[in-house]
Amino acid sequence: MNFILKILNKILIVLILQLFCLPQSIIAQDTLSVEKSSGRGRKELKKDDTLFSDSLVVTNPSKSKKKEKTTVVDISNDSLPVPVNLKPIRKGDPMKATMISAVFPGGGQLFNRKYWKMPIVYAGFGALFYAISSNSDNYQMYYKGYMDFTDDIKETNSYLEFVPPKGDPSSYDPVLAPGTYNPANEALVKEKMLRLIDYHKRYRDLSIILTGVWYLAQLLDANVDASLMEYDVSDNLELTFFPSRITLPGRSSTAGINLQLTMAF
Repeated sequence: MNFILKILNKILIVLILQLFCLPQSIIAQDTLSVEKSSGRGRKELKKDDTLFSDSLVVTNPSKSKKKEKTTVVDISNDSLPVPVNLKPIRKGDPMKATMISAVFPGGGQLFNRKYWKMPIVYAGFGALFYAISSNSDNYQMYYKGYMDFTDDIKETNSYLEFVPPKGDPSSYDPVLAPGTYNPANEALVKEKMLRLIDYHKRYRDLSIILTGVWYLAQLLDANVDASLMEYDVSDNLELTFFPSRITLPGRSSTAGINLQLTMAF
């Protein structure tokens, strides 16, 4: 009798262990419930099909009594969308832009793709070249007229073209009209011509200097543009001034202006 009880106890223990080994259907609180999808994107799972890591397997519970079918929903396209029309950041080359501008004025602005600056560069050079040419021509005219007026040769009378009254030297020219000229008018004509010579010479030289300054300015502009090409100069940068209290030595305070540079993200 004891032998039979021992055998029954062993059989009972084996049965209990087998119950623990059976698969259990457990649903956690963090599970993802996915409904069966219909239409496109659905396919029947066959015996030889392979499941990828980006696939979600959904079992159809309504057909559990019949032949069990499994639906595979493809979720491989689970990455974030990347904008396609992003403009690449163009790196500047300050040395190359400067050298191009030195050889070909305005070429540095073209290299930096600041096309709107090229008309400004050439308009500046055009205005300065016109000023140089105009002042140089007037300087030469008045200088030659003064030299002709002060000599004793009657044939050298180029000053008659600009000294009023034109073509009538009777009131101021001692060579062409020795009997009718007025010494005071002669001195006045000389003084005016000397003043005009000095005026046009001064502005001719000033125009030449400004041309050199404008040349250096377009070089500097090309260099700075190329240097700042990779820096953030968008509207996200903001420079503000606002009143504040400034603490002075001795624990006293006074009104002042504070400067703040902010960047928005």
